[in-house]
Amino acid sequence: MAINGNEIAARIIADLKTRKTPTKSLVAILVGDDKASLSFLKQKEKVAKELGVRFVLHILPESLTQAQLENEVRAISADKSVGAVIVQLPLPKKYDRVPMLNAIGIEKDVDVLNGETTRVLSPAVGALKHILEDIGFDLGGKRATVVGPGMLIGRPIAGWLMPQVIKLTVLGKAKLDVEAIKEADLVITGTGVPHLINDSHVKPNAVVIDFGYGQLDGKTVGDVDAKAIAIKTKNVTPTPGGTGPIVVAQLFENFFRICG
Repeated sequence: MAINGNEIAARIIADLKTRKTPTKSLVAILVGDDKASLSFLKQKEKVAKELGVRFVLHILPESLTQAQLENEVRAISADKSVGAVIVQLPLPKKYDRVPMLNAIGIEKDVDVLNGETTRVLSPAVGALKHILEDIGFDLGGKRATVVGPGMLIGRPIAGWLMPQVIKLTVLGKAKLDVEAIKEADLVITGTGVPHLINDSHVKPNAVVIDFGYGQLDGKTVGDVDAKAIAIKTKNVTPTPGGTGPIVVAQLFENFFRICG
């Protein structure tokens, strides 16, 4: 049976319900009208409602200049009634995302995108940690391969894994190093390339954690062909219903910690 992300997320949310609900609001900023981004934010809004968290969505026009948008983000973050701020990525191509994320400030950066912090883990890292704990996977002495070195998934996960595993390999998506994937006890992917990895790429009983998503034949699928890989290992995340719900739950765990 594949790893059930909905069940893990439900346990995180159930734990948060036992804690004191923050009085400050969680603010999300969407620039433009990207439908996929709006869908992700609606998922976060649904969890916020379940937890009794005040969730505020600002949809800003793409006509704003870089400086105007940075000022908007900075002003929202400076509001004392705001506990944390999300700038939904990806931003339209005309914007430089680094100064935009820096405008949030580390103290209210619930996504952990604009600097190192010891207060919370990035949502992707936190989700991975919850999954590994759930299946009882010990990183000590293991080989790990991360496919896709992006800032949301691959980069923070690689940084977290590096001191804990015996060998870490980080791969781009342009040309797969199949042997590096085959030797890994733990494979993590976040490329957005549908079914980039199949059962021929992984060894038996490997743990395969898929953070990617894309469209294939009109359906949302992950980087990993989970059904094919499930023949080799039970420890694989499906898409949808795998890492996605856990990442959202971890974001709220971060919010509760930041506002605690």
